[in-house]
Amino acid sequence: MNVSAVCFLALAVTAWGAAHADPPASCRMHLAVKLTPDVPNPADVGFLSSLLNVNTGYKLTMQRQEAGSVIVLDLAGPAAAGGCGQVVDTLRRDGRVIRVDTLPAGTPGS
Repeated sequence: MNVSAVCFLALAVTAWGAAHADPPASCRMHLAVKLTPDVPNPADVGFLSSLLNVNTGYKLTMQRQEAGSVIVLDLAGPAAAGGCGQVVDTLRRDGRVIRVDTLPAGTPGS
């Protein structure tokens, strides 16, 4: 087998492996977030995006709003170093957030 054939075979095996590799790991969390009363519309997509700050690749989806400025959110994104825990830490440092509680998977409405 010549060098060209070996190189082609190596590239083909690498491409096949990449195409059939396991999908990247992801994290999912359900959160109850208590906001300061001055947040005008917590369901606003722009507001939810702003809570993520610089954590690109993550998404917050509002499930419902409860009494007392509490919103229930789903957080999803890559399980890279820190994963969802890093995003929750960012939420906790936001001046519009009073408290963030994690909810168990399967919580009604989440």
